[in-house]
Amino acid sequence: MTNKLLALGEPDFAQFMAGQWKMHTKQPQVVQDELRKLQVTTLSESELIEVGALACHVHGEHLGDWAAGVAYIESLATSRRTISDATRQRLWRQRAILLKASHDICDLEILDAADRFHVLTLATPAAVLMGDPTYAATIYTEALALLALFADVSEPERLFGVMTANLTCDLIERPDLLPQQQSILLTLAEKSYAIWQRIGDEKDKDKAWFRLTQSYIAARKPVGYGSGRYARSSNIAS
Repeated sequence: MTNKLLALGEPDFAQFMAGQWKMHTKQPQVVQDELRKLQVTTLSESELIEVGALACHVHGEHLGDWAAGVAYIESLATSRRTISDATRQRLWRQRAILLKASHDICDLEILDAADRFHVLTLATPAAVLMGDPTYAATIYTEALALLALFADVSEPERLFGVMTANLTCDLIERPDLLPQQQSILLTLAEKSYAIWQRIGDEKDKDKAWFRLTQSYIAARKPVGYGSGRYARSSNIAS
């Protein structure tokens, strides 16, 4: 099915990818299987980058399968006889996100400041959700320090705002948080709130306020709280 879709042309590839992004949150393993099928297809360089981005996200933030994600992206980089330096750099940046999130050896000094910022920013949610939240706090601090270098550029701040907003939502939607996740949650939500108050429209600001309010509640939710209800059968006499 995948091969047939890709054979039909670019619009069908875009539709296929949109479907995978829509599905990936609830069915990451299904998307992982679909990504494996793409390894035997011929992709353009722009398609390689798009597929790599989805693979990086799914393996990093939803499966925590660092090694498989790295291997998959490396396979994309070698799937064509020739590949431009720009495309290879984008794929290697995706690979670096997984390596950094997993606390593996990852030399970011070979990247320029913009690419280091991108890697650190997107490695943060993967480490918080699927790795070591304490280590993730270190990655977050490194990304925040680099953000200061781009004070006059809107794109990095928006990237950081989107990352912190999405990660905040991921955390507050979890039924139980580790103590380390509770600790970083407020840091993320407060920074996200500050960014969206500065760069967002009224809708962005309202959403940021609501996320922050939910975060204060989630960060103080007792472990094992569940729904908060008591079982009626064992607590109220018949």
